[in-house]
Amino acid sequence: MAAPSYDWLDSMIWSVGISSILIGVAALRTKLSQGKIDNHNEIAPLAYVLLLIGVFLFVSGLAIGIIWPFPMSGGVYNVLFSGASALGGIVLLSVSTALLRNSDLRFISYLAFFFGIYLFVAAYSIASYRLTRTPEFSSVVFTLLGLSSVLSLPAVYTGNKTLLRVFGMIVIITGLLWLYEAANVTYAHTAPPPTTTTPKTS
Repeated sequence: MAAPSYDWLDSMIWSVGISSILIGVAALRTKLSQGKIDNHNEIAPLAYVLLLIGVFLFVSGLAIGIIWPFPMSGGVYNVLFSGASALGGIVLLSVSTALLRNSDLRFISYLAFFFGIYLFVAAYSIASYRLTRTPEFSSVVFTLLGLSSVLSLPAVYTGNKTLLRVFGMIVIITGLLWLYEAANVTYAHTAPPPTTTTPKTS
């Protein structure tokens, strides 16, 4: 099926997967004390990448809410993708700003925590209302992203190495699954529309 007009959903999903993997790798290498990164010079370059992705997701979420490009099912997909993208963009923008300034990440982890709760609700809605073409898989990736966001709170707040490693591994796995979803969406959205044949007249 050909993608509808104004559909950049695949790029958004790629962005989620990429940013998740980068955050996961950073978490495995990060040393935290009182919410601040001890090895800041090593992790700081990540801030610029997260900043760009955060801007893209935030603007995309707002644009979906304004343009309303997915009219199917009464527009529920606009609500789902607009909210998740805009809120996720805010989280990434907050993280990137804190990384650039080497600020305390603990308060931002609270923001990520509540974003995770939002994603749990979205995942339940996807499974309950059978949204997307693959509701089971979509629900799983939303749940894992929500779990990653929720786990950021204890990992960042305590600075415990074990929690940071568990958080990092879960986020990396989550990112890989989002990239798999992104590849499938790109493939599906680049399919040409079906050709119509003109019936022959005798």
